[in-house]
Amino acid sequence: MKHKDLELYQKQGYVIVDEFFDNNEVTLLNEHTCALMACDIEGKVLEDNGQSVRSINGPHFHSELFRNLASDGRLLRHAKAILGGEVYVHQYKINTKQAFNGQSWEWHSDYWFWKKEDGMPEAKAFTAVIFLDDVNEFNGPMLLVPETQHDELIDEVHSRPYGDLDGGDNWAITTSKDLKYRLSDAYLRKKIETKGIVSAKGQRGSVLFFHSNLLHCSSANSSPWDRKGIFISYSLVSNALHEVPSPRPEFMASRDFTALTEVSAF
Repeated sequence: MKHKDLELYQKQGYVIVDEFFDNNEVTLLNEHTCALMACDIEGKVLEDNGQSVRSINGPHFHSELFRNLASDGRLLRHAKAILGGEVYVHQYKINTKQAFNGQSWEWHSDYWFWKKEDGMPEAKAFTAVIFLDDVNEFNGPMLLVPETQHDELIDEVHSRPYGDLDGGDNWAITTSKDLKYRLSDAYLRKKIETKGIVSAKGQRGSVLFFHSNLLHCSSANSSPWDRKGIFISYSLVSNALHEVPSPRPEFMASRDFTALTEVSAF
């Protein structure tokens, strides 16, 4: 990872690296994504219309390409540079915000879910988002609040619309349009007025790296252009999950903490 990119990530909590994957690689990833979207597989979540695919959780369980992608040398070297040690994949999903039908994701911190639902000890984790389509201001880009990666969240700044419902067998409530943990308007207003909002835009093949505790959301896709992205979340091996009473399925939160080794994905 270039030093300037690492510096930006450490300061802002995110960085976008352009042209990370070439056009042929992105085309192949898109083909495999569309194939999975057409399959009836466990871990697939639909939008409220019951037809459009919202996300595919655990694509690496159904595709050798996606399984190898997480260990692609380019991604893995960035992961080790960002986290400073050996890493494993905590979570792996494809979000497929489809044209005109892709719904929003509410403001949240990923780490809050990983701490509460999965037993992750510390926020020593981040997500790499591979842009499979051009991401612009119209097709529901991720919105980020810079420099919030080190903020300590507490229960009092969240609401729980589903009460104390466990996320294990009810894992879908942690990835639906109405998220299980919702940040309060007052908390968000204070943070955004202080830190501002940035829109994570870029061309297909770019990769967004963002800290697990960074505040983010995305609006609905009101455009005629899809916004698909592969989300690979890495955590330090030394940050292995604690046991929890009702763990989410393996396709939502891995409990295999084996360090990744480089492979050729393409």
